[in-house]
Amino acid sequence: MKQRHVIAQLHIPLNTALSESSSSGDQVVPTSAATTISGWLIHHVGHLYEMALERIVQKKGVRHGINGAARYGHSAYILSVVAVEAFINEAYLGEIPRLLFKNSPLWNLSTDWLERLELQTKLILVPQLLFGESFDSSAQPHQDMATLIRVRNDLVHYKMQVKPPKYIKALADTKVLLGNPRAQIDGSDYLWPDKLNCSEGIRWAHNTACKVVHTMAEHTDERLKSQIKGLVSNFAEISESDVLLWFEENGIDPASHEPAVIVDDLHP
Repeated sequence: MKQRHVIAQLHIPLNTALSESSSSGDQVVPTSAATTISGWLIHHVGHLYEMALERIVQKKGVRHGINGAARYGHSAYILSVVAVEAFINEAYLGEIPRLLFKNSPLWNLSTDWLERLELQTKLILVPQLLFGESFDSSAQPHQDMATLIRVRNDLVHYKMQVKPPKYIKALADTKVLLGNPRAQIDGSDYLWPDKLNCSEGIRWAHNTACKVVHTMAEHTDERLKSQIKGLVSNFAEISESDVLLWFEENGIDPASHEPAVIVDDLHP
């Protein structure tokens, strides 16, 4: 197999603060020795996707088009959510925003309360209190993030329930999840946890996290935006064009299936 990485190179900023000689208005922001973990977390999700592609080229497990059965797909949903929350904590709840926005009403809230706040609420509330604006909770990518959080919660609290959650059909309709073509003729299909455990599911979780981070950055005050650009750059989406190029370079027809007999049976 040709060794071409489809995920972006990780950028880890060694210093996430302004330099000692830099200032924001009259406020000099000290150098920080802290580094990021959000970048590593989203990078790990990218590695899970590359591992799923390795399984495809090795013909391990079923594949329908560019979507193949994965081995560690469930972990990707959990890590993607964790990466977003880590980013929020690093970028908006750390020392730098406290220095730059001393008078923000955000700091009137207790740290313990903020820590316990549901991520979906934190995504909206934190930038709103810091900068006076936030992104639309009724639009993308917040809607996909809400679904991703539900997936994460259902996996973490999985009780071997047979009935699939409501979001499974919606994700399956958009080809995010693994579907069995034989369901068209005999009703047989994969169980919903197995549907989630696939390469395109991993890519969707990864890209949803990336879109949320970049959307938050768009609504960030310029004084802070310049300081977190290194953190934001870690969240680079994996495009479908990159995936199709990978299939081409590895001699795999992206419209084919593995094993082929599964689909051939549909057209006797």
